[in-house]
Amino acid sequence: MGSSMIEVPHEHAYGPTEDSHASFLQPFGDWEIRSDILYLDNGAFGACPTPIAETQREIRRWIESNPHDFFERSYVPALLSSRDALAQFLNADVSGFILLPGATHGMNVVIQSLRYAENDEILTTNHAYSSVRLALEHVARRDGARLVIVDIPLIVPSSDFVLQKILSHVSPRTRLAIIDHVPSRSGLVFPIKEIVRNLESRGVDTLVDGAHAPGMVEVDLKDLDAPYYVANCHKWMCAPRGTGFLHVRKDRMHNIKPLVIARSPFMVNKTCYSALEHGFSWMGTYDPSAMLSLPASINFLRTLVPGGYSALTSRNHDLAVAARKLVCHALGIPVPCPDDMIGSMATIPLPDSIEPEREGMLPIQQTLWREHGIVIPVYAWPSHPKRVIRLSVQGYNVLEQYVRLAGCLRSVLSKETCRISKSLVPQSMNPPHQIIGKDVQNGIFSRESTESCCHETDQWGNNAMGSLETPHQDVEYPAPWLLYQLALQRIRRVACSKFSDYPVSLYPGADEAETQFASVNEPKTRHANMEISRMNYMLSCIKSRKIPEVAVPSVVQLLDSRDVIMCWPRVSKKLGNLTYALTRAINCEMNAPRTPAEFPSDGGSFNCRIIPYETEGGEGNLGRKLWHRALQNFTARVSRWSLAGVESFLQIHSFLKDPIGGPRKDICTQARLFISMFNDLKPELESMKLAPETWEEILAQLARESSFLAHSEVQHAAYIHFEGDEQLVYSYMDIDSLGRSEFATPPIVIGMIQEWLILEVKPCAIAPVTVSFSYPICSSYEARAVIVDGNNRSTALQFLRFASTHGIPNNDDVEPVRAYCQDHGLGPICFVDLCAVLRELWSNSLAVLQELKAMPTRLNTFRNVRRIPTLITEESCFLTRAVSDEGVAILQPVHQSIFASDDLLVALPAKGQSHGRSKGYRALPILS
Repeated sequence: MGSSMIEVPHEHAYGPTEDSHASFLQPFGDWEIRSDILYLDNGAFGACPTPIAETQREIRRWIESNPHDFFERSYVPALLSSRDALAQFLNADVSGFILLPGATHGMNVVIQSLRYAENDEILTTNHAYSSVRLALEHVARRDGARLVIVDIPLIVPSSDFVLQKILSHVSPRTRLAIIDHVPSRSGLVFPIKEIVRNLESRGVDTLVDGAHAPGMVEVDLKDLDAPYYVANCHKWMCAPRGTGFLHVRKDRMHNIKPLVIARSPFMVNKTCYSALEHGFSWMGTYDPSAMLSLPASINFLRTLVPGGYSALTSRNHDLAVAARKLVCHALGIPVPCPDDMIGSMATIPLPDSIEPEREGMLPIQQTLWREHGIVIPVYAWPSHPKRVIRLSVQGYNVLEQYVRLAGCLRSVLSKETCRISKSLVPQSMNPPHQIIGKDVQNGIFSRESTESCCHETDQWGNNAMGSLETPHQDVEYPAPWLLYQLALQRIRRVACSKFSDYPVSLYPGADEAETQFASVNEPKTRHANMEISRMNYMLSCIKSRKIPEVAVPSVVQLLDSRDVIMCWPRVSKKLGNLTYALTRAINCEMNAPRTPAEFPSDGGSFNCRIIPYETEGGEGNLGRKLWHRALQNFTARVSRWSLAGVESFLQIHSFLKDPIGGPRKDICTQARLFISMFNDLKPELESMKLAPETWEEILAQLARESSFLAHSEVQHAAYIHFEGDEQLVYSYMDIDSLGRSEFATPPIVIGMIQEWLILEVKPCAIAPVTVSFSYPICSSYEARAVIVDGNNRSTALQFLRFASTHGIPNNDDVEPVRAYCQDHGLGPICFVDLCAVLRELWSNSLAVLQELKAMPTRLNTFRNVRRIPTLITEESCFLTRAVSDEGVAILQPVHQSIFASDDLLVALPAKGQSHGRSKGYRALPILS
């Protein structure tokens, strides 16, 4: 991986627009939506906030504590209280206001209550909801009426255009118009007040379908004065599902009859209630908890954001406008309508579909969901092959989610275009897919989770997650569970002994390991890249990776026990204390100076001595014995694990990989992932009648896969790159937050700077920086991302950002660099590197210095560099070699922890490390 190589970047990176402001960048409220998905479809079924869901649960408990008492004594007053609260919120006449299970129910009440003469006309638009169209077609057939559809395009110049389109279709025979306030398909906000009044002046009643309006836009039913208004409360009002209403103007109440004829709950003072109230307040025994939660929902809307309900609708509208602009820019299409014609939804036309018409999800929607975890509607409209995508904005959405959507959408459409191009090439000219492994027979690995989403295979040629073959198309912004499914796929390969052709990656010495395994007659299935083999090789062949000498007595005591899994908790704390004491001994022997407030500007004060801790001697190899015993004891209880047992096994695994940092690792997330993955695979594995040795291989691999997936940055992966069977996971990280353990090389840094300056591409793309996670010994940091390969790239970007904000200082003036490092919280290694680059420019690279001063516009493109692409690895999963006075040695993980500390003046010399590298990489753009 050449550290300065550049490619034309992906155009999937879109920063915040000029319209963005602080409220776009943070979510509001506590919601029940899963954190591992991008939920951009509030317009379909809404989303219930946690406090409202809890309110509904409390109401259900209240009901179930004494159902008879509730329905006989409490139901009516509670229902009226909810109705009155909602009527007040919408400024409605209570006597004509009734609660119903939803807008579809309310629409049917009105549509089926009214009668028409033969050839009467019922007017609606092509934006009407499909269920409403079906109800209208039913009554038109019943009465011999004629249904008139007004065709309103998605791309409209103004609200007046919509009004005039509707009025142009009114005739003397028009009796009723069914018009959306905010149509579900298009998200346009129709000028409903003007439409109602103009139709009224022509003697036409309007039934307003306001399914999306309450909670999205201001709704004043008295001011609107429509004959009929129907809406939902579960979409934008955040109420539980099963809550809607119908409002009927007083002079039209006599027209409306309930669909369900039932008794009235008002037995006393009957004349105090309208016919609507008598007819609709009791619809049989049902669960009223959703309707009774309405006051809590209204209060939630009023308190969700500072400024109240109007501030919430303004914030959501503004974010919808910004999101629409961002996605349209990414796709290179104009916005379909003026900003004031959308509320919290925006529908955007996509290129025509290349697929045949089908039921269910469109392929593009499947891919957005399965590979990227994006929940968003894509549908054929107004008819196939035309298709649109609809954005929704609610308090839980933020701008960054639409940035990600824009990138994913552009990527998916780009692959679709490539697919069209390939289909035009003769079959014999198509390059074969690079697939490793064989088909699984009899469908034994079909995945229910895949089938439930209506997609077993990917439209771009990637294999189903249940297959043993490897997906070969790169994936931008993958869904977290895609990485999870890929991990399951590797475990299946272990179970089926399909691992023998897995390529070497991030693991120097794998060839040597293969030879070692062969010489000790290891089973053939135990390939060098399987975790069980990695651990065997590391603990057998690499002295510096064996267990610390100070831990030997505790490990001997553990091995003397009958079951190391059960006995681990008794010795784990002692082991943690003993091994952590080693770091104090190492630091003492290094005698490294503490970092002063004023960082030194050169590396002369830094300590670069590598002080290893002593590891076990002799022939016994206690570390490997502990590893095998842990596997054997854990396998023996494979059907009766406890959470504590899983945690003990994973802690032993973590300790053996890194005796110092391992005990500090939070194992809880890893344990949950381990159990989830095992439960998903258990039926398949048990049906295969596997030998105990294979179960050991599987459990070892599960430990490795769950350890990797547990890293928080893996959950925010930006890209998966496949190089053959190899999976490289990239994420964007804040460049200022990355730890450093090694100095950069100034001439190389300057060469990169010169190369990037002359590029016409904006933003430039770089080979991702390789990072691992360690636990700095002296700092207050928990797990911290540390650069293990890419110090020169990181330094070059930091310098360009510094130069764009501070200019190039005069000779020997490093104070601007000091101020820059203080402003960005950068440590002493970064400060020394930037000073060294300046000195190299002043002394040996005057031509580059002049180029920098002469290109302020190009420099400005680096002013806001904040996030850089990184390749996520685990330090303990590959081996870092370092050059010291004693020669070349494999570092112990503790050295990354020590040298990444900003509290001590310690650093490895430039080019002092070498690592295992992936066979290929994908250059990605830097981001602001």
